Amino acid sequence: MNHKEYTIQQLRSTVLYGLDNDLIPSAEFAAERLIAETSGQDLNSIHLYGLVLLKKNRYKAAYNLTANKIHAGCAFVFAKAAFNLGKGQEGVVALLSTQSLWENIEDSLQVNYEFERKLLPDPAVFYSLLGRLYLLVGDTKESAINHSKALKRNPYLWESFEELNKMGANVRVKAIYKVSQSSQFLLGNDLVTSNGANDTSSFSRDPFGDTSNLNPPKSSLKSDMGNEFTTPRVKQSTLPNAPSRKTRSSVSREMFKPPPALGSGGTGSNSGNGSESIKRTSRMAAATKVGSRLISQPLGSATKNSGNISSGSTSRKSSLAEASAMKRGKIFALGSSNEPGSALKRNHYLSNEEFGEQYVLNLYASYAKGYKAMCRYDCFKAIRILSALPKHHLNTPWVLSKLGRLHFEIVNYEESKNYFTKLRNLDNTRIEDMEYYSTLLWHLHEDLELCYLAHELQNIERNSPQTWVAIGNLFSLKREPDEAIKCFQRATQLDPNFAYAFTLQGHEYVSNDAYESALESFRSALLLDPRHYNALYGIGMVYLKLGDFSKAEFHFRKAVDINPVNVILICCVGMMLEKQGRRDFALKQYELACKIQPLSALALFKKAQLLFAMEQYHDSLVAFEHLTTLAPDEASVHFLLGQLYKMCDRKNDAIKQFTIALNLDPKGSHLVKDALEGLTNG
Repeated sequence: MNHKEYTIQQLRSTVLYGLDNDLIPSAEFAAERLIAETSGQDLNSIHLYGLVLLKKNRYKAAYNLTANKIHAGCAFVFAKAAFNLGKGQEGVVALLSTQSLWENIEDSLQVNYEFERKLLPDPAVFYSLLGRLYLLVGDTKESAINHSKALKRNPYLWESFEELNKMGANVRVKAIYKVSQSSQFLLGNDLVTSNGANDTSSFSRDPFGDTSNLNPPKSSLKSDMGNEFTTPRVKQSTLPNAPSRKTRSSVSREMFKPPPALGSGGTGSNSGNGSESIKRTSRMAAATKVGSRLISQPLGSATKNSGNISSGSTSRKSSLAEASAMKRGKIFALGSSNEPGSALKRNHYLSNEEFGEQYVLNLYASYAKGYKAMCRYDCFKAIRILSALPKHHLNTPWVLSKLGRLHFEIVNYEESKNYFTKLRNLDNTRIEDMEYYSTLLWHLHEDLELCYLAHELQNIERNSPQTWVAIGNLFSLKREPDEAIKCFQRATQLDPNFAYAFTLQGHEYVSNDAYESALESFRSALLLDPRHYNALYGIGMVYLKLGDFSKAEFHFRKAVDINPVNVILICCVGMMLEKQGRRDFALKQYELACKIQPLSALALFKKAQLLFAMEQYHDSLVAFEHLTTLAPDEASVHFLLGQLYKMCDRKNDAIKQFTIALNLDPKGSHLVKDALEGLTNG
């Protein structure tokens, strides 16, 4: 077996392990990687992915995936999906057309059937379940400890890694995904074994750091803020959510595609009988044993990808890297020595199984680094890591959805839409993450696309909370807040733990001036997810509208503590400081926002406007001139720039800017005419 075949077998075994132990998120994650590695052409892999989709009740996705596949397993999945979709005749045709492939499969019903399969899961599964149970009862520390024990025994338990990052544990990715010579991991249902049996103390160091420090980061407010303002005491955090919305203003605003050929011997058998080549109890693999409506924006904003990732380790080409077309493969370089060629010398003595194992671990490590950065709201780093994945992994649903959300977080809406569009083209039956896509379309005021999305989601799964969020966003865009609130309430009825729906509901209450109801909704979201900065932003906006600027500043700062790279939140803090007459401190906030996102028109506008008010006319003029390139269609920019030109006695330039402002916004003609008259009289 060459290393490519081993890689595929490792991933297939991980999928089966997840299916056998009801670890569906881990199985789905591995199945996507498997489909990418086999170019979406291996029928055995398609069969496994189809089984995962059935487990998730994604019948339409399973139906589309396995349609017209001459393979016993695929036909079985297709028929099951057809049955659940009420397409009985199509299921009959699929099974009869492949009857010659499955009718001679050996019967499994025999006296010793019980002894040929493992009824008890291994300790990693028990620890993972314990982690979920502790989280359910609110014991975050014990939850983290048990999830870490699960990962120490099985590094491929992706949901345990996700949960640790959601709750803020300091997970050392390099310590998890590396080969250890002193341990072995049995795939399938086999137990992890080591020299010390199940003794986890044999690990040289804990890859999870101090699991006692799991609460959300504390506010860095000055002590003079005191404890006067408090937010609800909250349970454990969950995934970061997409940015909440900004209020409306006059702002302008197939199966996986096959990658390049990876060489022969990498796709396994496509034999029609669908028999799996995995021997779950005989093969041992060397593996690691490891322990919004956001602020009323007078301007649009944009960001660009800041480039490709630099992993910090020297890229070394090996036969594995070449076979896998790792053109972006700094992440996947084997070994850690800084000496050129040392990895190649060492890898010369590695077996194909070790090669394959190292490749899979490096692959998981790349995903883990990206996901960890995402959970910490280090969006630019996460984007660089995920964008550096090989093309055949880049074009998978998990990666596309995360890149779409990450660009959404940094207010790069057009790029976010590009990724969500690719995701929809790849899997138009996907429900997950569509709540963020619908909110994105709300921001872009694309009512037709939002209407189409809501209609499609309703056809796919009417009783999913994401569907009702999309419908609610549509009503909100049509300025029907009462109907939108009903939809968001329906979403929270379907999933009482859906913090994002509570937040959107709160924003609709704000638009109706129902501030008490809005606060109740935002606090409900925080009880479900203490790192839900969108809800903190919403509370800040309520206090802003009530004129309590110090309380508003407090909550905006708490939101910034959670998501320190969101320029809109930083600008909110600056606005509150302005309201309180602390202009110098406000200017520092706007400068910080401009430093984080130099192409953010909002941050630059707030800075230029404040400089104008502080009579720093030269600096303000430079900022406004730059703004005309970032936001050329904003009348307010041209009007204020005209005012500055007028003060500098540059009459021709002032007339030009006033004229542009008048053309862009005829409703402000009286202001422009007054300015022009003053210019003429002067």
